[in-house]
Amino acid sequence: MEYITMQEVWDQIEAIPGYARKKSSLLKVREFLGILGEPDRKFQVIHVAGTNGKGSVCAFLTSMIREAKIPCGSFLSPHLVDIRERFLINGEMVPEPEFIRAFLEVQHACRIWERRGEPHPTYFEFLFYMGLCIFRNAGVRVLVLETGMGGTYDVTNVVENPLVSVITSISIDHTAFLGSTIPEITAHKAGIMKSRRPVVYDDSSSEAAAVIFAKAKEMKSEGFPVTPDEVCRGIRPCLVKSPDPGVAGHQEMSFSYRGEEILFEIPFAAPYQLMNAALAIRALEVSGLPVAPEQAAEGVKKAKWPARMEEISTGVYLDGAHNADGIRAFLDAACRLKELRKPDHVRILFAVSADKDHQRMLREIAERLKPDLWILSKMESHRTLSVEDLEAAAEKLRAEYGEETEYRVSRDVKHAVKELLGLHGERDLSLIAGSLYLAGEVKEQISKSTS
Repeated sequence: MEYITMQEVWDQIEAIPGYARKKSSLLKVREFLGILGEPDRKFQVIHVAGTNGKGSVCAFLTSMIREAKIPCGSFLSPHLVDIRERFLINGEMVPEPEFIRAFLEVQHACRIWERRGEPHPTYFEFLFYMGLCIFRNAGVRVLVLETGMGGTYDVTNVVENPLVSVITSISIDHTAFLGSTIPEITAHKAGIMKSRRPVVYDDSSSEAAAVIFAKAKEMKSEGFPVTPDEVCRGIRPCLVKSPDPGVAGHQEMSFSYRGEEILFEIPFAAPYQLMNAALAIRALEVSGLPVAPEQAAEGVKKAKWPARMEEISTGVYLDGAHNADGIRAFLDAACRLKELRKPDHVRILFAVSADKDHQRMLREIAERLKPDLWILSKMESHRTLSVEDLEAAAEKLRAEYGEETEYRVSRDVKHAVKELLGLHGERDLSLIAGSLYLAGEVKEQISKSTS
């Protein structure tokens, strides 16, 4: 094997364009996989699409399958700090040597592909191909597969016979690619369904559910809706401090699994994680994988998913909420914590991508959370909202909500985090939200400061 360092691999991957002039058809994807020996046909797949909650559902599924000692791979996106976070083997990041091996395999396939006159795969396509090689080489039996942005035309949709497809909550996001209405976006997400293969879905939105139901009928697929009423009936009044670092607390929910009512401990304080856990439990049941009830319960309890109301320091919470519905779910959890903790001060660090409805997000935070201090910042990502736009947003907030709330603009995340933590007291509540890119920069900054 040719010698190449991890940094060199990372640099070469990051140089791959995110988009191509002409998107590869799934037939072309299948041709490329043929060069690699069709690694996607080496394992069983649980395919997960949706707007919010995909990563959490994958985390619950991975943890439950791992608990049953079934060799499991997980393909996720995006990463926060280390690109290997996208490729988990039994819940752990792929080791560097195996990552490099897969990179070289896909790179070699790309050379063959380009000699045929075909365009180089996009960034996400390349990583998907790498993931399949990683999991094949590791002897994975079950792959938990998260889509990218969409569904129908997503490169991951090349998988042919998933054990079950899962569609999480649908909301308005990526409108330039997926449409501007819930039915339009849902149609894209529901495109992962395969003929006569079951689908488990979030039944919270009647508009989304109607599209999924119609698609299931068309595909002759059995649908398994998970309703908010079903989840709410199972909730047990419990939110306690967890002894585990990075876990804000837990919730309890009674939910049916294999004909038994099982009490599941959800190791997250955010209310939206109850539906995500329920979707994962139902999907595991429908998949037919040999996971016993006690293994499923233990797997849910041990699930980990960073930057989802993650307590990175006492009273300081990091959340990757990055669209209107995500912010709403984040606020449900944040307001709950505010009510329980009764903090002396509430502060929020906020940064957001330019393509998001930041005004709406800021307005909801202001109205519901009523923070004492805002720190508005810009990220390193080329997609970040500019300082000028942040300053304009701050002025608009001042005009709408008066001078009793303080707004500061920080030139970068490093200084913003330093400022927030410098102000934080033991009886305060500090929150960081607005983007997964922001979450990644914060995690990296904290990692550097503690190393």
